[in-house]
Amino acid sequence: MGAEGRAFQVDATCADVAILREPLVPCVAITSPQDCIFGQSQPFLASVLGAAAALEQLARCAYVTAHPQCPAERQPEQEVHLLYVLLKCYYSGEAPPDGLSHYWAANAAVLLNSIFTCRHQMAQMVIASGNAKGPAACAERMRQQAASGCASIGAPLQELVGASELAEAREWWTPFVRSQENLNAWVKVCPLLVILAKTNGSLDLPLATIDEVWAAIHTLVCGGSWLCASPDGTLPPSKPSPLAGLRAPSHVRSEHVTPTFIGKAGGFEDSKPALACIVGVLPMGLQQILALLQGASGDKSIVVNYSHNFSFLVYRPSAAPDILTSRNKERSTKAISCLNVEGDEAAFGSRADKLAVCKLHRVAWRDNLDLVKQLCLRVASPRPDKQRSRGDRAACDYCKERKRELDADHMMTRQQVAANDLMAQAVLGT
Repeated sequence: MGAEGRAFQVDATCADVAILREPLVPCVAITSPQDCIFGQSQPFLASVLGAAAALEQLARCAYVTAHPQCPAERQPEQEVHLLYVLLKCYYSGEAPPDGLSHYWAANAAVLLNSIFTCRHQMAQMVIASGNAKGPAACAERMRQQAASGCASIGAPLQELVGASELAEAREWWTPFVRSQENLNAWVKVCPLLVILAKTNGSLDLPLATIDEVWAAIHTLVCGGSWLCASPDGTLPPSKPSPLAGLRAPSHVRSEHVTPTFIGKAGGFEDSKPALACIVGVLPMGLQQILALLQGASGDKSIVVNYSHNFSFLVYRPSAAPDILTSRNKERSTKAISCLNVEGDEAAFGSRADKLAVCKLHRVAWRDNLDLVKQLCLRVASPRPDKQRSRGDRAACDYCKERKRELDADHMMTRQQVAANDLMAQAVLGT
């Protein structure tokens, strides 16, 4: 951290070699009491890049599967276009291109939805329910088709989910199929996918290519998010979108991209909810989505989704303000601080603000646990109560009490005996 309060990082400070640049993506800095070093858009945009890279790899795999005799040279534009065709077939109910299945699109829809999320507030699900249930249902349909001797192509979304879930997913997909090119959100996604295919994930790039990467990210963040939020691609988005009232993509600024780390609790006019970045999820959220996508291939009960969980308890769970003292009183302002300091209200909100966000944290933890529970149980069953109780407070108190009893009887624990033996060997050299 320099004297001016700005963190020096190559990607954050040296704009000519950065792929996330100011003023749209502000550099992490502490120049005033209001600056929050954790409430930044960089983690969300990192997951956007990860999801875009996964989409590009998915497009490449689908293209090679459909064209096994394709030349060794990459065809980025054709690969991305084929993925778009698969997505359109998935949502419209048409058959996929020869040699492919709807399962490619079911996975691509979730990844694309993790970039352009359905909701932005804390503890809200980011993936449309139809998209979330699609991969597991499509994989199950493919297994049924294979068992009956039919071609394993899966099924379009309308045959996999209910009417309400289908309507929600199609409403989210509408901005990507607008007939007018300048109003189509997919056009804003293509440049980033194509440049990732051309560079093949390399980080050793010339400055001109780095400029192209940033231009593609800027186009996706500003143009893509605004077109997805706009009802028809021309009218300004409406509430509860963070872009409500903006009349054009060029009006998207850093204050819209930067998340609201902790909302403001108060009256109706004064309240302000905690909001995520207008695109993407936290990296841990993308990890959850990717893990669930893998699990959905073999378990029809898996729902691939993630509940927004990005505020202060992610960084310091022990700062929960709803945990009271042993005398049932509020803990100190330092104890409930994300930074474990006093006087952080300007950057991290008042006690009332933190309490409101804390409730949402607990909802998000519960919802995400419910989503991954089935997957975790497949990895390993829960340990017995006797083993799990070792971390309980009662178990710790028991150990302390037992140690005091041994000390009173002038007896040592097994660990002390072993430690004394090792110390004697070290001293005597034996």
